[in-house]
Amino acid sequence: MPNNEFGDFQTPIELARALVNTLPRRQWTRVLEPTCGVGNFLSVVGESHPEAERVGIEVQPEYAAAASAFGRVITASIFDFDLARDIAWTSDPGPTLVVGNPPWVTNSQLSVLGSSNRPARANTGNVRGIDAITGSSNFDIAEFIWIKLLAEFADRPATVAMICKTQVARNVLLHCARHGLPITGSSLRPIDAKKWFDAGVDACWFVVELGTGATDHTAQMYPSMDAPHPSSRIGVVDGQLVADVDAYERSKQFDGISPLMWRQGIKHDASAVMELAENDGPRTKLGASVDVEKDFLFPLFKCTDVYRDKLSEVSRWMIVPQSHTGDDTAQLADSAPKLWKYLTDNATALDGRKSSIYRSRARFCIFGVGPYTFAPYKIAISGFHKVPQFRMVGPYDGRPAVFDDATYLLPFEDPAACAVAHVLLSGQEATDLIAALAFWDSKRPVTKKLLQRIDLHAIACATDPRTLRERAADAAAAHGLPFETASLIRAVDLARELPP
Repeated sequence: MPNNEFGDFQTPIELARALVNTLPRRQWTRVLEPTCGVGNFLSVVGESHPEAERVGIEVQPEYAAAASAFGRVITASIFDFDLARDIAWTSDPGPTLVVGNPPWVTNSQLSVLGSSNRPARANTGNVRGIDAITGSSNFDIAEFIWIKLLAEFADRPATVAMICKTQVARNVLLHCARHGLPITGSSLRPIDAKKWFDAGVDACWFVVELGTGATDHTAQMYPSMDAPHPSSRIGVVDGQLVADVDAYERSKQFDGISPLMWRQGIKHDASAVMELAENDGPRTKLGASVDVEKDFLFPLFKCTDVYRDKLSEVSRWMIVPQSHTGDDTAQLADSAPKLWKYLTDNATALDGRKSSIYRSRARFCIFGVGPYTFAPYKIAISGFHKVPQFRMVGPYDGRPAVFDDATYLLPFEDPAACAVAHVLLSGQEATDLIAALAFWDSKRPVTKKLLQRIDLHAIACATDPRTLRERAADAAAAHGLPFETASLIRAVDLARELPP
């Protein structure tokens, strides 16, 4: 486990050696390891570049003493000086390698700990404070260190290679593009953080080249730590970070605004009360039978059901006490007395929901509910899973399906329109665009914001209308959705028309 105040995960020597071996061959004359810890990177680079002058910076004296066996170590905080100009090098100026593993801790965590080992809230590089630099009051210290290093070494040849969270690397790449920092090349290699540091985060070996060549704000993505060739590129296109630059080039004409509004499933934060198992009628998780008015029970499918296409039969029910979030639930005492008794019997769990969104709202309220919830036909997709799978879902015994809040959906009254939209979303155009925009290591790689960028009108206009009708007919038939040929023709025509 790391030292919390300093956020340090000491890099195992075998990992440091493997990572340094992936670096491009350069004749570095100077090597700097900020926050060097016990100096494992200094030691490894000393093996491959014994003639290079090696300097480390470490705020903890006991670590600094250990690292001094591999180079000159300055006992100080890296936040106290300019790393490119304030170090007294004895060697002639030349290409510099900056290497290491900066702290894995956020500014807010250090603040809670009362640590002084963090950036001062002062202006840096004509940017108003660290909040403006990082775009957030809570940011990874490593992100600040990266930005500090790249800004301070921007006018000289340098390679900066450090371990960091993958999200930090992406943030840094976007920052460099937006602020014009002269990156000439960069790459990311995944690191098994659980194996090496017992940390449950996505981490990488991020390498950035600074120099006088053509600026390049894309990064080569390697599929593994020791892979010989990259598999894709991430980068900044038109001011936005995209996950796959080449896929985006193929699909950018479909990056726009969806003519249909994506919705999120229902949020209630009380699954033990609001979600019931189907077992000869609705039952609680403990097996107790639940008797409430049927008008408030709906077939429930979770994001995993959607992803795995387990939609053929109902195994769960959700209690939906409102048709809009703002509905007054007190009227249920008269209009649905069985439901009201069930809710009041479980008031401890419902009233004890911790999220602030339930404050000053109707008792027993839910979120993510509206007319779209009760549309008979829907297209649904899981927000959590790494492979996008769009599913068409119709009603069950006349009851519209509902979904958890990890699922996104498009509602339809017309099954033909649902089938046409499903074909457009499942085609290569949308698939390429999602691949370009989604970062699959994120906890929720598919978001409403991403889905709302898929321009279904543009895809429909780029698709032969007869082909679109045929595919929609096949999709509707495969999902058991009723349709008429005239309805499909009308749905295709509407999809190709400009929205009002």
